[in-house]
Amino acid sequence: MKMTQETIMMSVPRTLKQPGTPSRIRIDTLAGDGMQLSFTLAAGKTLRDALIEPLMAAGMQGGTVRIHDLTLTALHFVRPTLPKDDQHVAFYSEPHHIAHPVTLKVACATIGRKDGAPFVHCHAIWEGDDGLERGGHLFTDQVFVQSPARAEAWGLPDVVMQADFDEETNFTLFHPIRTNTAGTGTTAGQAGRCVIAKICPNEDLVLGIEAACREHGISNAIVRGSVGSIVGAEFEDGKQVQDIATEILVAHGVVSGASPEQARCTLDIALIDPSGAIHRGRIKRASNPILICFELVLEEVSANAALESLAGAQLQ
Repeated sequence: MKMTQETIMMSVPRTLKQPGTPSRIRIDTLAGDGMQLSFTLAAGKTLRDALIEPLMAAGMQGGTVRIHDLTLTALHFVRPTLPKDDQHVAFYSEPHHIAHPVTLKVACATIGRKDGAPFVHCHAIWEGDDGLERGGHLFTDQVFVQSPARAEAWGLPDVVMQADFDEETNFTLFHPIRTNTAGTGTTAGQAGRCVIAKICPNEDLVLGIEAACREHGISNAIVRGSVGSIVGAEFEDGKQVQDIATEILVAHGVVSGASPEQARCTLDIALIDPSGAIHRGRIKRASNPILICFELVLEEVSANAALESLAGAQLQ
């Protein structure tokens, strides 16, 4: 079969030269005894405050939060796009605004710190006025919760995602750091051992998750935190997305194996392209490199729990 240039591009690993010097550590991880919190997002608060305040009160200094069926009074967001200069390999679009209430079907947020204050990075998916799924990167300090909604968080008591300037990408990015003091709240429950990680550009997403598990001796885990970007996409069913600039969140992710060396990750994602359209599916192993970074939270589970989670995903 004669291969077109597009086919060739999508059938080999897609790497982009970043503007700065690559960091030596490509998968930056910290692990410990996990914390889990189910809580209510309070109506009338900004989404930022509705996310941060319950975590701080529970003694969770950061981690990941997953939300379903949350109605906001309005929406402020950006989408991924190509860069406007040679200082970045991708960038953000101009801000978009939807002036009426919008219900998020799903959102995933990384909670951390920037310049000494709590900071939120959130990707979300909703139904557009045309009835199709749309998505983007939310400005959580500019949108307000219209009615209470449930959320679930996972994190570590003494690890936080710290936002610092990243010389490789010329962006301010989250990376995990160990804090001197744990949170003081007592309402968060115990979770399985958790790993918080940053995966760097041009590392394969699925292989990177598997490597994070191997580093900490984990054979079975569920992907809890999932905010990041990849260079286009290749799915197991043959679908492809050829836009360089994307944003993603994980719809469902499971790591399963008899040992850390044998563990394999199954990853179903929702990808946001520059138009805001959503592409869903199970991505192909060793075929989807990170664009800017990927913020990962893993919770270690039993082999049976991993298999049950994987079976549930296959039935969806």
